[in-house]
Amino acid sequence: MSATLIGVDLDPRAVHERLGVEAYSDHEVGVMVEVLQELYAGRELSDLTEAEWLRAYGLMHQRKKTGWMTEGVVSPDAEV
Repeated sequence: MSATLIGVDLDPRAVHERLGVEAYSDHEVGVMVEVLQELYAGRELSDLTEAEWLRAYGLMHQRKKTGWMTEGVVSPDAEV
């Protein structure tokens, strides 16, 4: 897999491939792209740890089910 930088021009196809092309809709991929851009901008998609991916995956599912899209996103570096 070639390097895929997470940023404003993140290719949804790379995210769809990682999620599973057969299992996820374009809407879900779009939500996941937004989550990844918010949390991990500037990182390589392939460099995300399993924990980072699962955090983004959980937020994607939360947003797609509730319709909640951008409120309250917390940076992974924020002190809680």
